[in-house]
Amino acid sequence: MDQNEVVKKVVAILTEAYDDFRQPDAAAAPEAEDIGLIGQFLTEVMPRIELSRDDSLEEIAEQIGREMGTAVTQLTAAFTAAYIQLALVHDEGDPEVPSAQVLRDMAIRAEVSEGDA
Repeated sequence: MDQNEVVKKVVAILTEAYDDFRQPDAAAAPEAEDIGLIGQFLTEVMPRIELSRDDSLEEIAEQIGREMGTAVTQLTAAFTAAYIQLALVHDEGDPEVPSAQVLRDMAIRAEVSEGDA
């Protein structure tokens, strides 16, 4: 899957998540066998890794790390690009709370939640 396709899928996931957040009653509980948009996306973007019985554990680990690393980097880049675009549009409107502050607040809430666990 090329990066443009990954970005389109990321936008679809973010759009669906926002719609579900804005209309929680409209988002019906998914069926157990329904992997949803995120599951489908992960199935498409994650590599199929073929291993040989003759490979050593080190060779297997290296191959998995290399192939999964590429896919995770591609996903991270797409989500980062989507965030940057949203942040730029948000911040251009001269908001009372800039996008960087929203991220800081999220980090603080996560840290507080982690302390409660």
